[in-house]
Formats: sequence, structure tokens, C-alpha cells
Amino acid sequence: MSRLVVDRLWPMLLGLGLLLAGAIALQVYAARRGNAPIRIAISDSAAGIADDEEAPATARAEGPPLSDTHARARRAARRAQYDAAVPLYEKALAESPDAGVLEEELGAVLLASGAPERALPHLERADALAPGPRTALHLGLARDRLDDSAGAERDLRRAIALRPGYGEAQIALGNLLRKRGDLAGALALLEPAAQSGSNEDRARALVAVGAVQLAAGRRADASAAFDRAVLYAPARAEIRLGIARAWLSGEDDDDVQRALAVLARTAEMAPDVPQVWAALGRGRERAADLPGAAEAYDRALRLDPSYRYARRRLIRLSLQTRDFPRARREAERLVADAPQVPEHHFLAALVAERDGRRDEARQAYRKAIEVAKGIYPEAYLNLGVLEKAAGDRTAAQAAYEKAIALRPRYLAAWVNLGKLHEAGGDAAKAEAAYAKALEMDPGYGAASLARGQLRSDQGRFPEAIEDLKRAARSKKSHEAAELSLGVAYRRAGRFEEAIATYRALLDRSPRYVSAWYNLALSFVAAGKPADARAALAKAAELDPEHVPTRVAVADLDLAQGNVAAARTGLVEALELAPADVDARAAFAELLAAEGDRRGCEERARQLRAEAPREPRVQDLAAHCAAARPVVRTTKAEAR
Repeated sequence: MSRLVVDRLWPMLLGLGLLLAGAIALQVYAARRGNAPIRIAISDSAAGIADDEEAPATARAEGPPLSDTHARARRAARRAQYDAAVPLYEKALAESPDAGVLEEELGAVLLASGAPERALPHLERADALAPGPRTALHLGLARDRLDDSAGAERDLRRAIALRPGYGEAQIALGNLLRKRGDLAGALALLEPAAQSGSNEDRARALVAVGAVQLAAGRRADASAAFDRAVLYAPARAEIRLGIARAWLSGEDDDDVQRALAVLARTAEMAPDVPQVWAALGRGRERAADLPGAAEAYDRALRLDPSYRYARRRLIRLSLQTRDFPRARREAERLVADAPQVPEHHFLAALVAERDGRRDEARQAYRKAIEVAKGIYPEAYLNLGVLEKAAGDRTAAQAAYEKAIALRPRYLAAWVNLGKLHEAGGDAAKAEAAYAKALEMDPGYGAASLARGQLRSDQGRFPEAIEDLKRAARSKKSHEAAELSLGVAYRRAGRFEEAIATYRALLDRSPRYVSAWYNLALSFVAAGKPADARAALAKAAELDPEHVPTRVAVADLDLAQGNVAAARTGLVEALELAPADVDARAAFAELLAAEGDRRGCEERARQLRAEAPREPRVQDLAAHCAAARPVVRTTKAEAR
């Protein structure tokens, strides 16, 4: 009997012994590490569903290290300690200058840290020294980040040719095709990838398939793909994060709620993973729960105080809520923690610029460029915006052109350069810059929008309308494009189409003040003053301090002969915005209507000196000339 008991008990005793040994080992490990945080690097590039600012590339290493320095660089990269990894890789490269593996791994780390310009030359050198599928994959990812869609596709297809069935490359190429709008081509690549490889590989491919289905508007199919992904890898927080980010990429409020539900479950599963809380913060931002978002980012930072993405989001959140002191504290913390990171100086510059500290912002942008060894096109772009706002168009143009020299396919820089030319009165150069951006990416909404607005201002309405319709198909520019499309229709005399455009826009965005205001202008142009007043009343209800609305109401009053009401409205508008050109021009017109020709002409001269190209200013001369002096009579004459 006792032998039977021992036979049954010994496996349990052995298991308890192993558990005890494991606990002791963990205690020893923890004692050695002290309070240093354990980093869990969650890479989402394989699934391709990256947050708008957190998109690390894979940086896994293959083969034995070439040296002790190389081994330490790999350890830092595995822990996502890119600030430490990059100088170690550079040191290892100095020791072994022709090692393709070092060039490839350094390029991957730079890509993961968000520096594709710096990554590209290392990856190109690695490809020349030792071409292979991983190098081709990373080259494709780098070119994609640099807006070189054709080059990215070429390298990703080469990676697949070198290693047939290469799941990471298939997924990366599928996501590239999805972003380009080739949904059928994306599915043709991703669906086979979801049917082979390990369960985790299949799960990643299914997340990418779901993202394509979402882009196609097939939410039920997307949900089914995501459910299958979870079945393949139920314990992988990375997969659930990819699913949540896919839902967050949608435009529907229901998509945001689905993302939040996924993230809540993920937080239950992995409460100590900072990336989960950061993603939850992003979801809460999308749901307009800004206090909840800040709480989630704070939790991510408590788990890992060096987690850069969460601190960046907190800075942007603080800027959004105009909490400049907190934004400044968080930016200063980033710079103090890692002054060798260019982006930290960039964010400090952004905070200073938004807070009106222009000189500090300029210095910080230049410091970011210096730390990046001159290779920081985003900093040059923002420096150009700052110099333009400061009135130094020459410096702004130099900054934009430097950004383009560093990244020839930098579409935002081309558009900003065009707007600078347009502001300087050179419409031909402006249109050429917009055309250049559209040549590189015909679907780039910002360029179509800018060119459409320019052509609308020039009276080229058929061309403008086509541009603006194209821009309206872009997710990022559709509201602004529809607003400008309505303006083009109104200017072209197509009033009913303008009204229909604004009504459709307001059906989707009923609190869009500028849409109500422009709808009112279209009603005025169509000879419907009562409808115009109703639209302006809605705009004023949403934003009582919207000066253009107050000016438009005064214009209606003046047109209907109610001069006293017009004067009251314009005085209030000018109290809110004394420098507003339209309000000042409207007041000059009011003076003309009251018979004060001299007052009208005096204000017209001031406005012509300040804003000579404004249409309302150009029309003032005619209003002043039409003023009829008020005939003042004596009491005797009056009798």
C-alpha cells in the first residue's frame, strides 16, 4: 500500500521541486537586474497594421555574432533599446567595415527606430555585399516609408522570389497593395499566406487579410478573419493589438468601439505590457475620451518610463488640449533621457512652436537636424512652416527644398512648397509643385485639394471640380475637399450642386461650422436669404464667436436695408477679431451705405496695403465710389 502511495506522489513532488527551482532562479535574476524594466518589444510590421506613429520594423538577427560588440548590439535591439543599439552597431561596423550582416541589422534597427532615411544607405550597402531575402524585405519596408511605392514593391517581390512562401514579405507586399487601393492583388497574396506556416504566421496573415476586408467595406468578413487569427494565436497580445489597430484605421465610430473592446480584453490578458496600454490610449483618443487616453498613456509610462511612443502621444494630447506646461515637461523629459535622439529635439521644437516660443522652436529644429547628422526631412519641413509663419519666405523655401533634396518623394514638402509659391503670387510654380506630387502619387489627396483650390481661385472651375472630386475620395482630405468643392460649384454658378454638396457633408458631420457657413453663402447666391439665415443661425449656435458667420449675417442685414443691425453685428465681429480682413472690408462697405465715402476710402487704402489680393478688398473702390453723402439739414429746413 505504501509503495502505491509513493508511486503516485513522486511525480507531484518532482513538479513542486521544479517550480521551486524556477522561483529561486527568477528571484536571483530579478536581484541581478535591480529595478530595470523588462522590455517586451511587440513588432507589428509583419501584420502591417501599424498605428499612425508606432510602426516598428522587424529587426531579428540570424547567425552567430561577429564580435562582442555585435552581440551587445543585438541584445539592445532585441530589447527595443534602439538608442543603445545604433551606436553599438556603428562601432561593430567600424571594426568589420565590409560585413553585410552588420549593415543589414543596423539598417533594420534604424528602420525600427523610425529613421528610414538613415536606414536606406545601410540596407543598400548590405544588399550589395550579401543580397538575401531579409535585406530585400527591409529595403522594401524602408522604401515604402519613404513614399517610394514602386521601389518598395520591386524589393518585396524580390524577397518573395528569393524565398518562396516568405510570409513576412507576402504580408508587407499585401499591405502595400492595400494602401495603394489594389485590394484584389492584396488578397491574392495574403490569403495563401494565411494557409501556411506556423499558427502565429497564419494569425498575422489573417490580421492583414482582415485589414484588406475593412478597406473594402466588408466588415463581417474582416471580423471573421480577425476571429480566426485569435483562434490560431489566442495568447499572443501582438495579434490582438494588430486587430485593434486595424479597427482603429476605419472611419466608423463602431470600428473604434470594436477596437476598444479588443484592447480591453488584451489589457486583461497582458496588463504589464506597455504597448497594450498605449494602444488603448490611442483608441480612447479616437473615441474623444481624452482624459481616459491620458490615463492609459500614463499607465504605459509607469510600466516603462522610457517608452517613447507613449510619451510622444502624451505630448500631442497635451498640445491638443492646449496644456502647454505638461507638453513642455514631457518634451524636456525626452530630451534629458536621450539627447542623442533627433526626434526628441523635434518634439521639443513642436511644443515651443505651438506655445508661441518661435525662437526656441527654431533652435530645437536645428538641433534635431544637427543630431540627425543633417538627415531629417521632417524637421526641415516644420522649420519651413515656422519660417513661413514668421514672414521669411526665402528661409521657408530653402527649408522645403532641403527636405525634398533629402527625400525626393516627400509629397507633403512638395505641397508646402507649392503653397509657399501660391502665397507669393507665383501660381505657375505652385501648380508645378502640386503636379509633381501628383505625378509621384496620383491619389495624394492633399495635392489634389491644393491644386483644386488654386484652380478654383483662378476661375478654372471644370479643372478645379475634377481635382476636388479626386481629393474628396481621399480619407485624409475628404471633408476639406468637399468644402472646397462646394465653393467651386458656387463660384461656377452651379448653386444647387453646391447646396447638395454641403448637405451631404453635413449629414456626416452635422457640427461642421464651416460647412453651415458655406451652405449659407450658397443659399445667398441662389437667392434664398431665409434659408441662408437658418444656416447661419446653426453655425452661430455651434460657434458663437465664428467671425465669418457674424460678417455674413451683417451682409444679409445690409442687403435687406437694415443698416443699424448690420453696424451692430460688424462692431461685435471686429471686437472679436480686430484684424479680420473680411470684417474690416464689410465695415468699409457699411460706411459707404451710410454715405461716409471718406471713411470708406480711408479703410480701403489700409486694406489694399495689407491684403491687396483679397477679392473683397479689390471690390471696395466701387463701393466707396457709390457712396452718397448724407445731406444734413437744419431744423428750419426740416420744417
